[in-house]
Amino acid sequence: MSDDERRPASEEKEVVAFFDLDHTLLDGANGNIYALVMVKEGFMEKSMLFWMAWYTTLYKLNRLPRREVYRKVLRIMGRYTVLEMIEMMDRGFEASIMPRLYREGARLVSMHKEKGHRTVVATAAGEYIAERVRAQLGAHDVIATPIPIEGDRVSTKMEGPTAFMEGKLKMARSYCESRGADMADCYFYSDSASDLPLLEAVGHPVMVNPQLKLSRAARGRPWPVLRFREHADFDRARRPGRLLTSEMDRFNSIYEAALE
Repeated sequence: MSDDERRPASEEKEVVAFFDLDHTLLDGANGNIYALVMVKEGFMEKSMLFWMAWYTTLYKLNRLPRREVYRKVLRIMGRYTVLEMIEMMDRGFEASIMPRLYREGARLVSMHKEKGHRTVVATAAGEYIAERVRAQLGAHDVIATPIPIEGDRVSTKMEGPTAFMEGKLKMARSYCESRGADMADCYFYSDSASDLPLLEAVGHPVMVNPQLKLSRAARGRPWPVLRFREHADFDRARRPGRLLTSEMDRFNSIYEAALE
């Protein structure tokens, strides 16, 4: 247990700032970006781009069958070893994700850290991508969807909630409880109506580049609106730290050792 986890009871309650990824910290949707990377590198058939376009439409309508999407993607990933997937995700991150992270989002993470707040990337994306973003922005933690693994390959056997809609809210609540934080003191930045459960649960909800559906749902509420436009210009890619699941963390350690 770290020093900041052994907080005296006399200190003020911790404040957590949660950040959505797609269209909030990132200019675009990480799933669509990686679909293009996987097609380009031969990991996925071009026909999958049709499904990605269809899923994007459903997402905008808040009708995305999230678990069905996860399983479809996990089945494709399962054709390759975990190490092959990590290597591909690394290339995709450095070529296509990192250059599209918003400068304003990076500054906001730093601002909350300067205030002594705990910063968390809270995304429905898989744990490896979430961790790469966390490390790049210097945030403290991630809430993301664990990647199931069997042997040396990705599995479709998902357990527990995904970090989406009520699932993200449940994970955020659990995180706050573990840190002794009150949701009423916390922040959440998001663009999406799918994040309404968590936006409504925190004391400081903030809309970033909001979807029309979110803007309509928030009509009459005094929720601030931020517009992110500029891409950050990072001097280097920062390596990930510890992953959410022990199996993914083990494979990442093997991969990191091979890079040395």
